[in-house]
Amino acid sequence: MSIRRVAAAIPLLLLAACGPAPIPDATNTPSPLRVEVLYPLSETELEMGQGLRMIVRVRAEDGTPLLGARVTASILDPNGQPMGELEAEGDDQGVYRSPAWIVPHRSLAGAWRLQTTAAGSEAEGSAASAFQVRPSTSEDLLARYGFWLDAPTLRGIVPSLAGEFGDAHNGRILWGGVLPAAHILPAAWIEIQWREGERPLGNEEDVLRFFREDLGRFGFTAIRSLGPVTPLTFKDWAGWRVAARGQFYFDQVEWIVFYAPEVDRTYALGTTLVLPPTGVDAPAALLDSFAVDPETDTDGVAPAPLPDLLPAPERQGPPLGAEFQGEVPVVLSWNWIRPLAEDEVFQVDVDYNYEEANPRRTYTTRQSQLALPISLYQAPNCRVFNWRVSVVRRDPASARSEPVSYGSLYAYLLWSYPSAEARPFPPRCPNAQY
Repeated sequence: MSIRRVAAAIPLLLLAACGPAPIPDATNTPSPLRVEVLYPLSETELEMGQGLRMIVRVRAEDGTPLLGARVTASILDPNGQPMGELEAEGDDQGVYRSPAWIVPHRSLAGAWRLQTTAAGSEAEGSAASAFQVRPSTSEDLLARYGFWLDAPTLRGIVPSLAGEFGDAHNGRILWGGVLPAAHILPAAWIEIQWREGERPLGNEEDVLRFFREDLGRFGFTAIRSLGPVTPLTFKDWAGWRVAARGQFYFDQVEWIVFYAPEVDRTYALGTTLVLPPTGVDAPAALLDSFAVDPETDTDGVAPAPLPDLLPAPERQGPPLGAEFQGEVPVVLSWNWIRPLAEDEVFQVDVDYNYEEANPRRTYTTRQSQLALPISLYQAPNCRVFNWRVSVVRRDPASARSEPVSYGSLYAYLLWSYPSAEARPFPPRCPNAQY
């Protein structure tokens, strides 16, 4: 091109540059939506195994609630790995709620993130939020003691760890809870006891001896009797089912006892249920998740030690639930494994109910029997007398005593006024102990 033609073209280019720019189509530039995460927040803390729900408010650019948006969220663990997706449905106020998503067990603890996106017909918006995830009781028990168990949550019961004793080699936990109710409280409890090594479990007597000598203290409710004992296979372990009778007629108690060679421990898994849901095998449901992990190197220590006591005295009489009438002798008797030392005595604890009270009397003797005083019969009572016996060591200087043995099974007897004889106190005795 000649210099003259270039010079002529320059004014045309300048005129074009100074002319009005084309107006873009507004529909091609979406206005952002205002997305506000109401839950979870930075202070929100969830346990593994709990449900995460998302609540989000979505507004248009002018602040009015936006209805009919598609609201989704990606769930990211502390390493930024996608773990799940949520989708929320909105109400007429522009607030969107999602169903629950269960935080996986055995995942990473720490700060998790929620990346939320809202899309309307002509606009989009996003927001990010964080929340905390911590290990559940199941993860804690696995790390400390090398076994896995899901929380006992029948009927919506919120469980708590009510007792933890011993260490990874020999220990005991009590885990469960109750539902508030007017009189009888629905309950679901699990007791797990473990002892290092293979204990003899060849027959019924071996199993009962394991309870008396190796466990010593067992049961969430006071246990009146053990048995029958029947063989079973639990998971892949050969073991025994041990029925039991609790203090109250509505207690449903049983144990499963077995040896797990892969971790060289003998286990007793106990369930205590009150008013369980119908149509399900509640004990099996509570224990279905139980597993041991031989790969977990555990050396946990519980907040409290296991008691180191001798086996309890063994009740001899009267038979459980025996009934006496009138001012007759009522004699309790038992056997123990050896003669008492000079500073040892048998301690017999007797309790009974009347109205809302639960009086307790403690007696000591060096004999292997005790006659109950007539004053108990004459005191206002509900005719049901509970008793158990143990061995204690007395300190003459302080008049204090310390336990030497576990307590016996929790017996009861009925001591009634004859039907033809009026009681000197009114009958105020709602009683579920027999």
